[in-house]
Amino acid sequence: MVWIEVGGPEKSAGLAVREANLRLRYVIEMLPQAVCVFDAKDRYVLWNQKYAELYADIAEYLTPGIPFEEILKISLAGGSIQEVVLDQNAWLSERMAKFRQVASQEERQMKDGRWLRYDDRRTPDGGAIGMRIDITSLKQREEWLRQLFEANPMPMLLCDGDSLAILEANHAALQFYGYERSVLLAKAVCDMHAEGQGEEFAARLRNLDGDCEARTVWRQRTAKGREHHVLIYVRLLHEGGDRRLLLTIADVSDRVLAEAEANRLAHHDVLTGLPNRMQFYKALDEALKPQADEGLVVVYCLDLDGFKPVNDTFGHAAGDEVLKMAGERLLSAAAGHLVARLGGDEFAILVKTTGQADTDLAERCISAFSAPFQIKGFSIGIGVSIGIAAASVTDGDRETLVQTADRALYRAKSSGRNTWRIAGDELMPALMTAG
Repeated sequence: MVWIEVGGPEKSAGLAVREANLRLRYVIEMLPQAVCVFDAKDRYVLWNQKYAELYADIAEYLTPGIPFEEILKISLAGGSIQEVVLDQNAWLSERMAKFRQVASQEERQMKDGRWLRYDDRRTPDGGAIGMRIDITSLKQREEWLRQLFEANPMPMLLCDGDSLAILEANHAALQFYGYERSVLLAKAVCDMHAEGQGEEFAARLRNLDGDCEARTVWRQRTAKGREHHVLIYVRLLHEGGDRRLLLTIADVSDRVLAEAEANRLAHHDVLTGLPNRMQFYKALDEALKPQADEGLVVVYCLDLDGFKPVNDTFGHAAGDEVLKMAGERLLSAAAGHLVARLGGDEFAILVKTTGQADTDLAERCISAFSAPFQIKGFSIGIGVSIGIAAASVTDGDRETLVQTADRALYRAKSSGRNTWRIAGDELMPALMTAG
């Protein structure tokens, strides 16, 4: 079958134009957005039903050929403009300037609370296509997320994934770090880290390829210089082509301090604050390890003389005070060497020396008890007996060394107390030499 064109080329061209317009109208009616088409003189050519429904207040004025600016003026004059407009002249001038650009996109809030995105693009023939998208639900989600971010009780920071510059900080972060918003937003997220940690933290963030659960305890400083121990949870976000990092900071200072205190209590005597038996033996084991420099490890075992009557006469509270003061006197006499309370009224001093043993230490300890203890108005006099044993680093044995010093202590007790004795005559030449 052969089709014969009737009416010549002019009618065929007109038919083609009408068919093209119908197809264009059909296409824009299928779009989910409100769409309008303008000619080179900014006059309305086409619009879809969604556009007419969106601007129902001006639908009766929409006719092909009416200028866009005239429609805006009609809306302003009739007070039917849906946007929030403070200055009509300024608004109209700004709106038309953006509309005449090659491409413009902006978000506008309506009087009823809705948000619309205006997307206007110029066509090659000088015309324009405008698209109006209702982004109310998107703006609501953004607002909910903003409120969750701002109201979160934990400090939160949003930073650039490359420069690590802080882009946003919630109220909890401002309170935690103690900076004004403008000051904090001028910093990078690693600037608050303690010296030596900022570079390591920055390197980890830049190498991050996914979310990061907090495992490392970092030290950070606030505006006032106070140090906090923190865990930092990181979420990797992508905003268009930009890489963003959302940091949530958990202050674990109390936990760290509690753990440190628990560790201290596990290795220190609660009453005197001195290292306890466990810590003494740990230090003794360390001192007896073979080192490049050989030397002597000297153990002083001390037992208070006349302490039991203190508890019997003045009570255990007074006895505790005497023990604390005795620990302080021994600590002073030891001149930097480790002093430990082994239990009850037993103490020990550990000396590591590469030269000769300092036997003056025993005399200083005995002299430290020459003055009576003043407890609740009473003068309480007690003394101390000391047993000393030494071993070389290469040949020393922990248990043998302590037991030997302990036997020397009992010899001192048997010799009238408030004195000291050395274990083994073979050690006398080395130990009798003053340090």
